[in-house]
Amino acid sequence: MNEKARIQNQDDWKRTQIRIPIALYEDVVQHAEQHNISLNYAMLELMDRGIHSLSKKDGQKTGRSIYFNDLNCVEDLKEISLREQQEQVTVMISKIFYDHPEYHLINIETLNDGKKIRYWYSIPRGESFRD
Repeated sequence: MNEKARIQNQDDWKRTQIRIPIALYEDVVQHAEQHNISLNYAMLELMDRGIHSLSKKDGQKTGRSIYFNDLNCVEDLKEISLREQQEQVTVMISKIFYDHPEYHLINIETLNDGKKIRYWYSIPRGESFRD
């Protein structure tokens, strides 16, 4: 919910009363307490999220696409050991997932006696070049 909607005059709002199951009510109360917001605002925020989530599903592809990348650990640098090269590749892979939290790492494997590292990951389907 955007800040503009929150600041509107009370005359711009519709007052209503709803009945909800006790368990759901308790979940909303817990959400409000965790985020230090009013119960009313928690309900508005959660409804807004739900509505936008549904509209995205109707108009966009959902799910995830799976990819893998192979990285060679052997370069023409004889002064760096294979272990040090593997560590550099590991740091590079970590940076990719740090910079892109929407990517999910699935698996990492070594190939060719550790000379190649393959990592499998998934990304949101909407960001996939294949879709």
